[in-house]
Amino acid sequence: MKTALRVLTALTEKREPDPEDINLLRTYAGPQPNDVALDEFACTIIQQALKHRAQIRAAASRGQG
Repeated sequence: MKTALRVLTALTEKREPDPEDINLLRTYAGPQPNDVALDEFACTIIQQALKHRAQIRAAASRGQG
């Protein structure tokens, strides 16, 4: 998620993201779809990471109940 945030921050600040960060995103999430902009791709990765984190927390809280 940190890599996706770095890419999104760079794009928001009108800078080119570090190519290594872009490669890491693609390694983690798979190839970027042709019809999806890089900022949207980064946002999708962040959303997936947050959803995964929420699922882990929900499972942990059910286990402690």
